[in-house]
Amino acid sequence: MELLYFYALAHQTAFDVRWIKSRSISELLVAPLADRLAACTLPTEGEAAEEAGDEALTVLGGSFVQAVRLGESGRVESLSYRDAGTGEEHTLDDLSGCVLALGAKGMKSVMRGSPQLARRAPELCAAASLDAIDVVAVRLWLDVTVPTRTPANVFSKFPALRGAGGTFFMLDQLQNDDLSLLWGGDEPQGSVVACDFYNAGGLLPLSEEDIVSMLMEELLPAAVPEFGAATVVESYVQRYPGAVTWFSPGSYSKRPPLVTSVPNLVCAGDWVRMGDREHGAKGLCQERAYVSGLEAGNALARSGFLGSNRREHPVIPVRDDEPQVVAGRTANKMLANALAPLGLPASPWVR
Repeated sequence: MELLYFYALAHQTAFDVRWIKSRSISELLVAPLADRLAACTLPTEGEAAEEAGDEALTVLGGSFVQAVRLGESGRVESLSYRDAGTGEEHTLDDLSGCVLALGAKGMKSVMRGSPQLARRAPELCAAASLDAIDVVAVRLWLDVTVPTRTPANVFSKFPALRGAGGTFFMLDQLQNDDLSLLWGGDEPQGSVVACDFYNAGGLLPLSEEDIVSMLMEELLPAAVPEFGAATVVESYVQRYPGAVTWFSPGSYSKRPPLVTSVPNLVCAGDWVRMGDREHGAKGLCQERAYVSGLEAGNALARSGFLGSNRREHPVIPVRDDEPQVVAGRTANKMLANALAPLGLPASPWVR
């Protein structure tokens, strides 16, 4: 509903969503940002922030937090993590602050190993009780170009989906400035199709061959008959169990807050409730996760737990809602206030 509100109601002129013109968001946006952050250094005493010092960021890829530990003050003082490559467990001590940038699956794991935190922050135990949905991502390289009416399409109610919902995107139409990039620098042969399945628990056990066959023999030809004449040159299937937040009815009150009961512990992610710091990009998971990360860092800076580092990162708000939406929301609020004395709920939507 938040996504519908943002795109279709409050900001109708923003409904034309644009696909990145080449490669992927990870390559063109996330990776350069990560490289820039990794190159940052901490200032030494009396130096300006841009002058050389110790590294400001260390990325421990392939590591999983096992436990978050509190000190006598009730603040986070240390955590332990496991290196998936070696299996070794390590500890980080003397922490100034901690950001739980986790989804439901990660929150479950951390809370299971953190009894002190569970006792101190019941709101995080509630968040750990929420579920996530499984995702399957597929990319197909075909030997012919398949014309479609639109480059972005949706699968729905096909028996072969086994309860999942799906989308497919014609990357050769969306990223056609340099088609060789879609083919790893090789000569393009035909269409390149990206397919994503959500709530895909019924598809996870299938083999890669079965998933590709399901797409090429059932789903895609049913949507566009010309797919029936295409042959798969190459395919890639990736499974992500429990990877996406399940925004189920009634889950709102259990979602983790930005600021927790532990003074120097904050949360970030698309499912975080930001309270009075709430941003207008509701329903936009990547944008909301990014903004919540900024707000989490800002919250630690405001609290003073980062020492002299109190500078906050600016957060750009979305533009105001369109006038007719503001008027409708005001009228709805007046109606709800009038019905409240009669014992009727203030909102028909379950939160």
